[in-house]
Amino acid sequence: MLIAVGAYVWAASLAVVRWLWRAWRATWRARAGDVGGARLVSVCLGLGFLAGCLFMWLGGQSEKVRYVLYGDQRDLPKPVTEPPTGTAWVRVLTTGYCPCSICCEGSADGITAIGRRVREHPFGIASDPRLVTARLVLDVPGYGRAEVDDTGGAMRQSGAQGLVHLDLRFVGHDQARAWGRRVLWIAIPLAAPAARAAG
Repeated sequence: MLIAVGAYVWAASLAVVRWLWRAWRATWRARAGDVGGARLVSVCLGLGFLAGCLFMWLGGQSEKVRYVLYGDQRDLPKPVTEPPTGTAWVRVLTTGYCPCSICCEGSADGITAIGRRVREHPFGIASDPRLVTARLVLDVPGYGRAEVDDTGGAMRQSGAQGLVHLDLRFVGHDQARAWGRRVLWIAIPLAAPAARAAG
C-alpha cells in the first residue's frame, strides 16, 4: 500500500514539475496564447502552500495545519470566573440556522415551537426542551441575548446523547452558515435541567 502511494506521489510530482517547466519556458519566451506570468506565479504559490501543509502534517504539525485550513475548532476552556448568580456554566454545542426551507426542511412555516412569528422575532434559540426549557433568555458569546423559543430533531438527538445543543436563529442563510459549529461555555439559569446537572 505504501509503495503504491509513494509511486503515485512521485508520478504526480514529476507531472507537476514537467508542467511548471513548460509553463516557465512559455512565459520566458512570451509567446501569444501561452501561460502568462501571473498564472504561473499563482500556481506556484498554491502548490507551495499545499506542499507546506503536507510536510507540516507529515512532520507532526497536524493541529497547526488544521488551524490554518479550518480555523480554531477546539473547545473554549471553561471560564475561570464564577457564573452570574442563579446560573451555571454549561458546555454547549452551538449551530446556526435560518427560517429557510433548507435549514427548516419540512417545517419552514415561520412559526416557532412556542408559537412566535419569526418575522416579529428574527433571533431566537432552538433547544432540546428536556435540557434547556423554552422561554429562558440566554446570553450567547458572539451572538447576543435571545430567548429559547424553538426545538428541533438535531437538538433532541444531541440531548439523548447527553450533549447540550443550541441552534441559533439568524435572519439569512449566509449568516447561519458563517456561524458553523462552535462549542461554547454559556451561563444557563438553574431553572434548566442542563444547568442543574452541571452545577
